[in-house]
Amino acid sequence: MTSRGETAARVSAVVLVVLLALAVRVIGGARAELAEARALDGHGDPALAISHYRRAARWYAPFSPYPEEALARLAEIGTQAEEAGDTDLALSAWRSIRAATLGSRSFYVPHEERLHDADRHIAALMARLPPPPIEVRRTVEEREAAHLALLEAEVGPSPLPSLIALIGLGTWIAAAFLFATRAFGDDDKIVSREARRWGGVFLVGMVLFVLGLWLA
Repeated sequence: MTSRGETAARVSAVVLVVLLALAVRVIGGARAELAEARALDGHGDPALAISHYRRAARWYAPFSPYPEEALARLAEIGTQAEEAGDTDLALSAWRSIRAATLGSRSFYVPHEERLHDADRHIAALMARLPPPPIEVRRTVEEREAAHLALLEAEVGPSPLPSLIALIGLGTWIAAAFLFATRAFGDDDKIVSREARRWGGVFLVGMVLFVLGLWLA
């Protein structure tokens, strides 16, 4: 029977390998999408490049430089399109920033300042489009404020409950593994002390997971 130290080392090694593989996949995906976007951008096709910049930004990993580069270029395209009077292209670029930042959030929003900047541009552009009959009496400034309020309203699950659910899920999975490896002796009989310990942790993890989903 392996010692607890050996078991912990193996679990840590497996977790590390999984995290490393995930990081390589995410960073590699961002780099590939950014390369495709640059190629299309260089051939004078910013409209098509936008979708690849958005995907590059969506492949977010902490400390990866590729999402920030993609978001910066999207902001440039949006600004240049606004100056040229191309509302459709500008909206596509700013909306891509919004989609990428919200799509890569977890218990926090990466590049949150870019999200707020994109929201302001989207609201300003939308307010200057021909209004529907219900808003025809509103001024441009009033329509812009209304659009901005809708864009900045909280959408989707709250960060804190999502974090609680993730912690619960991780606790649940870890406790199940430790129960399987420690709650049985060499004769395959239940070791009561270990079974109670890891069974209790398993239940705590389940409660946290369900609580997080309910609060979200």
